[in-house]
Amino acid sequence: MFEYLKKRDIILTLTKYEFKQRYRGTALGVAWSLIEPFLMALVLYAIFSKLLHRTENRILYVIVGIFFHHYFGKGTSTGLNAIIGKAHLVTKTTVPREILPLSTTLAYGLSSFIEMVILLPGIIYFGGDVRYFFLLLIIHPIYVLLVYGINLILSPLGVYFRDLKEIWSVVNRILFFALPIIYPIEMIPENLLNIYMLNPLVRLLNAYRDIMVYGNIPNIYDLGYVVAITLILLIAGHVIFNKLEKGFVERL
Repeated sequence: MFEYLKKRDIILTLTKYEFKQRYRGTALGVAWSLIEPFLMALVLYAIFSKLLHRTENRILYVIVGIFFHHYFGKGTSTGLNAIIGKAHLVTKTTVPREILPLSTTLAYGLSSFIEMVILLPGIIYFGGDVRYFFLLLIIHPIYVLLVYGINLILSPLGVYFRDLKEIWSVVNRILFFALPIIYPIEMIPENLLNIYMLNPLVRLLNAYRDIMVYGNIPNIYDLGYVVAITLILLIAGHVIFNKLEKGFVERL
């Protein structure tokens, strides 16, 4: 199932290519990937700040939430297109096809990590406690693997259902408001909280805020839940991918 991981040279080459392509043709390069979500965070904070009046470090609460979702949105939307966008590699080479969504996921995951490191001085300036920031080296790879598991499902489905790109765009927008980004989690009714917390992204976002804002060690049980869901997504993703990849050449 994971034999393709031995092709490290190919994975590294395609990941570098994807990383460079993200900023190709932009004058500001990596800076633009910071400006876009940061400006969005400021706008949303100005509009919805009253919802967060009891939340500590409100501006950082929103900023970390925006950057957290920014990776998910960009990582999955480009991951969905990983096979279609590289049809020539599917039809004309013997590159293991799982590497295509993997390289996209890794490139955007690396970009996201760099963005969060660059944010560090600003977080400190606004009063964030970053004593456990080094734990991001553990938490972020888990997030990347979770996104990869989703992309293993989305990328082959995207070959068969071309409308999935538009559908997933709507899902991403819904998910943005389903996460505690512009409102505190305390707003969720107590009788619905257990259902709400089934979303692993909610628990993972809490972990990012603990590390980047509040100076807390993330809840180990929450991380265990996220790891379990990630493993399920990876296994299910490989099963779905392997079943559907037989029809790639015919449909591309």
